[in-house]
Amino acid sequence: FFFDTQGDLIYSVYKESDYATNFKATGNGPWKDSGLGDAFEAAMASPDQVHYIDWKPYGPSGGAPAAFFAAAIKDKDGVLVGVYSIQLPPEFERSIEELQPECDLQAIAEAFEGAVNVAGLGRP
Repeated sequence: FFFDTQGDLIYSVYKESDYATNFKATGNGPWKDSGLGDAFEAAMASPDQVHYIDWKPYGPSGGAPAAFFAAAIKDKDGVLVGVYSIQLPPEFERSIEELQPECDLQAIAEAFEGAVNVAGLGRP
């Protein structure tokens, strides 16, 4: 997805019902409160970071669970010109335990000596 700085979705591969609508929180687009709207707002608020928006139903994709990554787009002079975002498909919403049952947290902890840092426990 490509957005201009005003929150208008100006490019979408699949051209679902979200295409050519506005995602700015203060705008009037029907999907502004969606995960993709959150992704747009996060990238605009902190343009030097890549943002992850967690799984929740996404209306334009038939209500299927979707997560998003988003990053600001800057021109050669460093001026913010828009936002780029990708949607993760529902099949990515799986934890390692679903893919490899023997890789639960206990097995991982027993396999390592020293510190183990776990982020997003029980989440993809």
